[in-house]
Amino acid sequence: MRIFIKPIGNLGNQMLQYMLAVNLGQLAGGAEIFGYHLPDWNLSAGNPTSFARFPLEVHGHFIDVHQLARLARRGIVNDMVLAGLGFKLANLASVDVYRGIFRADHLDVKGYGDDHLVINVRGAEILSDVHCDYRPMPFAYYDTLISETTAQPVFLGQIGDDFYSQKLRERYPNAVFQPSRGALIDFEVLRRSRNIALSVSTFSWLAGWFSEARTIHYPLCGMLNPLQRPDIDLTPIDDDRYRFYDFPVETWHASPADIEALWAPGTCATIGTTELRQRLDQARAATAAQRCWKQMKTSVRAYVSRAMAVV
Repeated sequence: MRIFIKPIGNLGNQMLQYMLAVNLGQLAGGAEIFGYHLPDWNLSAGNPTSFARFPLEVHGHFIDVHQLARLARRGIVNDMVLAGLGFKLANLASVDVYRGIFRADHLDVKGYGDDHLVINVRGAEILSDVHCDYRPMPFAYYDTLISETTAQPVFLGQIGDDFYSQKLRERYPNAVFQPSRGALIDFEVLRRSRNIALSVSTFSWLAGWFSEARTIHYPLCGMLNPLQRPDIDLTPIDDDRYRFYDFPVETWHASPADIEALWAPGTCATIGTTELRQRLDQARAATAAQRCWKQMKTSVRAYVSRAMAVV
């Protein structure tokens, strides 16, 4: 089997695409993977020398690696274009597989220990109206984290001269501020720290998942909220390291009201695994028809692609 990746988004998204392709290849009994360029991890492969004229192309988040692997093992699919993201834990292999792939042992950087809480800041373009399900975190989240622990807060990541960063410095003058030193260094500092708080970001999600942190604070916010994005399921509910924080279903448009709400005082309640599991079940039930329809379309397209290849 050959898999050609059409990269989507920034580093975190592209890493997850590659991770899905790796797992698909393993389940299919082997695969050559092309089209990815992850120089931070010394991973890159261009176009294949030959490829089917009519490969199976998959899109979106309703991608099922187990279905695709079955089609590959039966010889229905030989060449596939991964033009989607498929953000589901069920599409990924064990975290240990990926820890071995995404290594940065050459970097001489250290994470923060038990006496610090490393809070990843996602800013930059999402401070504007780029995507309604990606958003900066409200300060009530930070207030809750800081009040729950005696650890020194460290704000790490996309911290600059923007309005959000300025407000952070004003609100938390006693915190440590660590502006970005590049994606790979930021990733590894977060990954190597003992207590970390995630932002709404696949980059942040991956650093947390790869880490061996003692505590990982996880906001059920934006695209990480199963009630807001039931087509996405990246919630590691069975991992005891995680503490989950509840957020309403709320889109982000960078309006004056949205921005003003970022500074509003308040707290974020934690949510237990029983209630969270119910929400995940609710999200799966809400998307059951879409999943079945997508699987049927994928099977039909696979057979059509094979038939066209021999015409």
